[in-house]
Parts: sequence; structure tokens; C-alpha cells
Amino acid sequence: MNSKKILVIAVVILVVSLILVAVFSFLYIKSKTDVNKPKEKFYFEVGEMYSNVKDSSSIVKINITVEVTDKELLKILEKKKFLINNQINEIIRSKTEKELEGSNGQILLQKEITEKLAELFNTKDITNIYFKELIVQ
Repeated sequence: MNSKKILVIAVVILVVSLILVAVFSFLYIKSKTDVNKPKEKFYFEVGEMYSNVKDSSSIVKINITVEVTDKELLKILEKKKFLINNQINEIIRSKTEKELEGSNGQILLQKEITEKLAELFNTKDITNIYFKELIVQ
């Protein structure tokens, strides 16, 4: 009788262990696929802007699109577009012509505008900005 009880207990423990392993494996795999799934992206058109360049008589013509991963953020950006325009103007007015030259200048400007807008709106959902047009004259 003792050996039968031990056998039954061992089988029950084995079955419970297998169920637990299956459940945890399923949850782990599900969480991994959720993390790897790219977020949907939305775009906000800031539009065409003109700004002065630091220590120069040159003017920058710029047309910007902001990439976000939160659809609700688009509504906030639309309401606060004047803040976006102001922030971009401040950034551009702080740059010299040399700092705006070439692809490296464009990349650094993109990065700075993205970071400043994310900071301004206190969010990590602003992921990038794109220049439709960037002309220094």
C-alpha cells in the first residue's frame, strides 16, 4: 500500500510540474513576442517653416514631419503646434551655417529636434522627425 501511495503522489507531482512548466513556457513565449512586435507609427505634419541662422544673414526653409508611436499624442501635438514651431525655431536659430551643412549636420539636427520635442512633451513616444525639405539660403 505504501508503494502505491508513493507512486500516486509521484505521478501527481509529475503532472502538476508538467502543467506548471507548460503554463510558464507559454507566458514567457507570449511576452517575448509582445516585446519584439514593432509599435504602430503615426505621423504629424508640422509644415513649412522659416528661421534665421545664427551669426548669418541666411535663412533656413524647413518642412518637418514628426513620427510618434501613440495615436493620442497626435491630438496633443495638433493643439500645441505653436510650442513645436517655437522649439524648432529656437534650435535652428542656435545653429551656424557650418553646423547645418551636409548629411551629418542634418542627422545631428534631426536628433536634437527629436530629443527636445520628446522632452517638451515629456514622452518617449516621439521617435523621429523627418525633413521633407531643408534649405539654407
